Amino acid sequence: MALLAVAMLAGTLVTIATPQRAEAAVEDYVPATYNMQGGSGSGGSKWTTDIMQLINSGYNVIALQEAGPRPPASAGEPKWTSDYLGGTQHWAGWRVQRYEWDPYPNRINLPWNIYWIRTDFSGPVGTSGGRVNIAIMTPFRADSTLVARPVFYGNNGLPTSRPALGIRLGQTLFYSVHALSSGGNDGVSLVNNISAQANGRTWAAMGDWNREPANLQLQRGWHKYTSGGATHMGGNGTNRELDYMVSNSRIAGYGGIARGFGSDHLAVGFRRLAANASVQLLNAHDDNRALEVEAQGTGSYIVATSKTPGPWGHFRFVNAGNGNYTIRVMKRNANEPEQCLDATDAQLTRFDCVSGDNAQLFDMRYWNDTGQLQIKPLNRSTCLGDDTDFGWGSEIVTTMSCSKGESRFNFRFDKDPGAGANPVVF
Repeated sequence: MALLAVAMLAGTLVTIATPQRAEAAVEDYVPATYNMQGGSGSGGSKWTTDIMQLINSGYNVIALQEAGPRPPASAGEPKWTSDYLGGTQHWAGWRVQRYEWDPYPNRINLPWNIYWIRTDFSGPVGTSGGRVNIAIMTPFRADSTLVARPVFYGNNGLPTSRPALGIRLGQTLFYSVHALSSGGNDGVSLVNNISAQANGRTWAAMGDWNREPANLQLQRGWHKYTSGGATHMGGNGTNRELDYMVSNSRIAGYGGIARGFGSDHLAVGFRRLAANASVQLLNAHDDNRALEVEAQGTGSYIVATSKTPGPWGHFRFVNAGNGNYTIRVMKRNANEPEQCLDATDAQLTRFDCVSGDNAQLFDMRYWNDTGQLQIKPLNRSTCLGDDTDFGWGSEIVTTMSCSKGESRFNFRFDKDPGAGANPVVF
């Protein structure tokens, strides 16, 4: 297949001769995003520390921001460089370079591809003066690379914000985004550029949006996938969630897992809700207050009073067959049998797990919003929810109409369940 450049509304598309792969959705890959705060730190090269940990955890499409002045030295020179971005309306100084990097130099492996775009022109290429650059790395050879144009330009025609770097894998597009640090006010328009460039195909944009998810107002049909907690540790003690994914793909039970490395940002990986993984359940109707056992005795109510759960606020979904799950409390008293959430009463409680008890079996459903769950007990026609009759944000009831917003729950991973974890079926 010959090389082909195609101008598009929001940027440029450069097709690369690569083998065809079967069609795959966003969730068929294992994507992650990480603002590295530079390619090196006190522990040496972050490529051989932080990035290696992400690779070893099974992530295979990794969006990077502030990736340093250049890829790791062992990647050598670029194997391929695109043409400059086409068009005459604005400055066209963007081009993509592909490097090959072997994270396991002593093994027989195919190298990883690092797709790189220079967005920091504060110093000569490769010097420490230009570390705020964008990349995407993957073991797959991209079918094409893309650049979504920046949002803001000065009177001189030069950009005052950054573009987004994209790669196409089959018919799925992944982008690395680094919105403006002054509040990310280019974020929404940059997503517009990405969507226009995708031209109806599936896309996922990951990165540092420099504004919290609630403040990034998206069009209907665009979804945010978050870790549910702070991902940036502010120097003045203000910690905020700035790193997440935006996609036009609606994925049931999909969310982020934040992991700390050697940066002021946490890396965020994205996975489906996994069976047997320890998670927190959050009452979406009441500002994401976490569910937890009210008291330690059998029969205790399940309540949601704090945003940070204690030791009794962690659960796992266990496959009970026929698409149903028990929800088990991770912590239990000494010599106590395993405890399950139980919908026998109007208020959700915990009791000893009983195999086949419909009051302890739950059908997992997908709420209208992204990543949110609806949990329906098999012994009822209603769903779990937050009912003001029992006090706002306190007891969780089993009698909530499944059509109401009070029946929405978010989840937050306690730790990465791993690449081989079985997803919960919706």
